[in-house]
Amino acid sequence: MLNFLLFAVLGVAHAENENRPLRPTIFPADPALSNGTVDNFQRLYCDPNTIASELKPVTATAGKGHLYIRNEYTAWADISVGEHNIGRLQPLTAGVIHDIPAGTYKVLISVEKMQYVDTNMIETLAEAVIVTPGNTKGVIATEATFLKPGLEDNRIFTTGKLASYQLIAPAPKAEVEAEVEDVVE
Repeated sequence: MLNFLLFAVLGVAHAENENRPLRPTIFPADPALSNGTVDNFQRLYCDPNTIASELKPVTATAGKGHLYIRNEYTAWADISVGEHNIGRLQPLTAGVIHDIPAGTYKVLISVEKMQYVDTNMIETLAEAVIVTPGNTKGVIATEATFLKPGLEDNRIFTTGKLASYQLIAPAPKAEVEAEVEDVVE
């Protein structure tokens, strides 16, 4: 019976508006992460203003592209593209370098405290994809007209009023104390 009630409550909780972001949207942009040409890195080891012109692909194609690098490890990772150290990515997140020459790049992912370097050949993408830590739906919170569902100024609270309460420890009964004294004698 308890399992049935639990599943019923979870089913009602999941029936909420599915268009709302799945991550907190109070501060959708993390100020600790880089943005611009080198996006979503925790720490940068390169000059973000010049790195796009310095990177050269192993196999070049025509045009410009965006290089998406995923840290699939549960540890911090230092990222190098070719001979250039780019920066540090958080665990289980992705970073991007925008507007670089299109082609295939040799990317080294050095996992922190593991003496392990993962070498990947990653191709650039022609289209820019939204990169937000955790969930791509969270980017809708950056729009100027966005209101987080349920937190509008004219919200009516139908939950009632809070009742004040006070915790009082019950006083010991005199009869119980008398019985304990008789047993001790």
